[in-house]
Amino acid sequence: MEVALSSQAGHTVATTSRPSARWRRPLGPHKPVELAERVHRLARLEEGLGDHYAFERVSTNFRLQAYVWLVPVTVPAYDERYVLRIELDERRAVQVTAEGWHGPMRHTFGANRLCMWFPKDPPNRQWNRADGVLKLVDTAVAHLFKELYFRETGEWLGEEVHRDVPKIEQRAPLNRAA
Repeated sequence: MEVALSSQAGHTVATTSRPSARWRRPLGPHKPVELAERVHRLARLEEGLGDHYAFERVSTNFRLQAYVWLVPVTVPAYDERYVLRIELDERRAVQVTAEGWHGPMRHTFGANRLCMWFPKDPPNRQWNRADGVLKLVDTAVAHLFKELYFRETGEWLGEEVHRDVPKIEQRAPLNRAA
């Protein structure tokens, strides 16, 4: 790979001969998808969700096929209320955050992001887009029930890949200049 300096309008800019740097492709799907197809995909994702949960789609980026939903839920038997923040896009795995949760969680990626399956689980044990957001929300509510039960009894309901102690968000101390 060659790197050269070129001058443009009085500014020096580093350039490269690497094709990926010269010909940047937009992020997202490799084949262009028509807007109508993207709207159809979104409708399939949300199918049945409004029948069971009040939800708000707070962000939509059709070009990248990135979506964010806020779904208020109540955990059965505990009557605890949370708002699930679901972030889904083409470039990474879905993220579900329990907003309003306080204290440690047994299965989390930190910052109240739920760890509902092990990344190396077979596909039939993980959520995928074909399942729709309704199944994802139902799975998250079941997960929150297990978290509350664990908090109460110290016993996790169901299978676990790891059996570590609950994760507690560690924050770096503030360094204040005198």
